[in-house]
Amino acid sequence: MVEQHILSALFMLQYRSIYDAKKVFGKVFMKKYLRFSYPILAVLFTLMLYFILFVSAFELACYNNSSYYRKEFKKFKVEESLKEYRGEEIPLSDLENVMRETLRYLRGDRENLLIPVAVNGESTAFYQEDEASHMADVRVLFTTSLTLRTMFILSCLAILFFLLILEHGRAFYILGKGFLFTSIGLLFLLLLLSLYSVMHFDTAFTEFHHIFFSQGNWEFDPSLSRMIDIMPEEFFADTALRILMHYFFLLVFPFLFSFFFVKRAKGWDYPEEDKKEFYGRI
Repeated sequence: MVEQHILSALFMLQYRSIYDAKKVFGKVFMKKYLRFSYPILAVLFTLMLYFILFVSAFELACYNNSSYYRKEFKKFKVEESLKEYRGEEIPLSDLENVMRETLRYLRGDRENLLIPVAVNGESTAFYQEDEASHMADVRVLFTTSLTLRTMFILSCLAILFFLLILEHGRAFYILGKGFLFTSIGLLFLLLLLSLYSVMHFDTAFTEFHHIFFSQGNWEFDPSLSRMIDIMPEEFFADTALRILMHYFFLLVFPFLFSFFFVKRAKGWDYPEEDKKEFYGRI
């Protein structure tokens, strides 16, 4: 009976050793043959992170400060513009509500653009049919961007989890280094586009609409369109600059983390004791 227990114990130990050896061999095999994918994963992680931060910058710039639109309306004298071009008097509070409800619509929190305003004392819908059609296209673009952001966040987490399994804390070094190297090219392109947009906003604004709204329903006559009266091209120039400022501010944080991880996380591999134990069982 005692001999049977001893034999059973030895068998279990041997089985356990073989199991651990296979597990370690599998990990070593994966690290050896999947390591070539690390730069690709780091580049993909960086590209997705840039997109995530851009969409987030748009939300921060456009959704978190209602007083911004009041200031812009006063800056461009939209009440006077409506009266001059259309002979309409609309209270500033109604115009602010139009922007607030339009932003809700663009994010998918409102089903339609039937937003009432007081025009010369009479209630009427602010948007005309052609304006609402264009804003529906803008809504598709924005909600698609929000969906992509969610997908990219999950993808970034998957890449991080995958690298953590293979490289432990050194995964942060791999992603940080990849972010810094990829950012050299991305920042150069971003700065070029930003400078071009600032210096030639009319052209950049037109090209943007040609690319994303090729159906051509985005041009309106100021004398016929209330939307253009409250959102002139100068308004979009100010808003674009505001988004860029938020974007570059958000980019500071991954840069700081990347510099830290590149400097500190290179040696954050699995503990040496675990390595010796694993490799000693092969």
